[in-house]
Amino acid sequence: MRRIDLKEEQPLSLPSPYPAKSKSMKVLIFDCDPSVRCTLLKFLNGRGYEVREVETAQDAIGVATRFLPNIVIFDPTLPDRVSEELVRTFTSPEIGALVVIMTARVEHGAVEHGAVSAMKNGVDHYFPKPLDFKHVEVVLEKLAEKVKLTEENEYFRRISGTRESEGMILGNSPQIIKVQRLATLLARNASTPVLILGESGTGKEVVAKSIHLLSGVKGQMIEVNCASLSETLLESELFGHEKGAFTDAKDTKKGLFEIADGGTIFFDELAEMPLPIQAKILKVLDSKKFRRVGGIVDITSSARFMAATNKDIGSMVKKGLFREDLFYRISVLPINVPPLKERGKDITILSQIFAGRIGERMGKGQPILAAEALDYLQAYCWPGNVRELRNVIERALILSNNNEIHPNHLPAEIRRTPPAAEGDVSPGFAELRSLSQVKDDYIDYVLKMTGNNHSRTAAILGISRSTLLAGLKRKP
Repeated sequence: MRRIDLKEEQPLSLPSPYPAKSKSMKVLIFDCDPSVRCTLLKFLNGRGYEVREVETAQDAIGVATRFLPNIVIFDPTLPDRVSEELVRTFTSPEIGALVVIMTARVEHGAVEHGAVSAMKNGVDHYFPKPLDFKHVEVVLEKLAEKVKLTEENEYFRRISGTRESEGMILGNSPQIIKVQRLATLLARNASTPVLILGESGTGKEVVAKSIHLLSGVKGQMIEVNCASLSETLLESELFGHEKGAFTDAKDTKKGLFEIADGGTIFFDELAEMPLPIQAKILKVLDSKKFRRVGGIVDITSSARFMAATNKDIGSMVKKGLFREDLFYRISVLPINVPPLKERGKDITILSQIFAGRIGERMGKGQPILAAEALDYLQAYCWPGNVRELRNVIERALILSNNNEIHPNHLPAEIRRTPPAAEGDVSPGFAELRSLSQVKDDYIDYVLKMTGNNHSRTAAILGISRSTLLAGLKRKP
């Protein structure tokens, strides 16, 4: 039986004369000058950084959103407003990069003045061109330490106060890292309402629980399912009622807002909340006060509002099915929880975690998932998301006579999705090109930029002129 190593696969790297860093930092280079990008790329790769390089602002934003770089280095040869918007995008919670600016403007006092202005806009450092690579190396090492310290602090903050992994947002895909970052930020701002969006079964409640636990509030988290109660019952549940307020109100009853004071009140399936209740919720959010049904005394509650839905609330607002004022009040920093099919290797990670938890409960210890079973799980589209994955793992362990899960323990619909054979070109990857094709295209591009100057082209590519000419002769 082959055990699966859950460590992230390391990218293929070539031998380097420079010492590799202990942990690969992600760097995005954005510059319209291909020679600058090529030189920086070679320098950073030699230092063990994982690097992406782009030419346009649009490409920079797209790559940064997917790649999630720790550091962005770019030349703001753009209007000041565009540069400021880029800095805000790169440093936003969704990307969370440190920004370094480089510029060729070196007139007397220009760099110093520009550095001060840039720092005010969220830039971490400022390099004049031509670059002093010894200086670059020292600064990037300091920034890497800053990134490492920040990540460690966020990690320990996430795990502190949690019971085992309850309330932990599990996974290390770029998509789920964004969710973890936003959850950490919202946990530090305990008065901000939270809106969590995503398909059914993606783990929206887990995100809410994680924010609640990380916030360190003393009160409890109370969950309300808006689809399970009528308008009358929901109002009584939320705000409570006084004795005699209606026929069956034989005693005074505290509402959930009152019970959750100092904690969190979480509204699941928010889109199902009746419009009249939405108006009252908005009033509570604004004033922190409410009255019980039949009451005349204002009651104060500091309960934090959290809500989740799998519906398009924005579209419902346009159709008059959800209050616009409440929507804008709660969507301060919405969290979009990605579907499981978009989370890559998180499927394998979650499968192992669920198998361990359920296996312990069943008395089967730490089960082993056969490599073939994991291949099938990884290839499946998961319409039911994380909830479906957990159920599949539990089903497999029930069918297993020992602590091993094989493909025959999986449902037929999962086994009907064959894993991609090694070397197969899967749908969606047909447009990708080989390394040799990319290399040839880049050589042609550099030749064009240098006016077909072979010596200059060879210098930019970091090869000898004779090697370049030999390569050009071999091309068809």
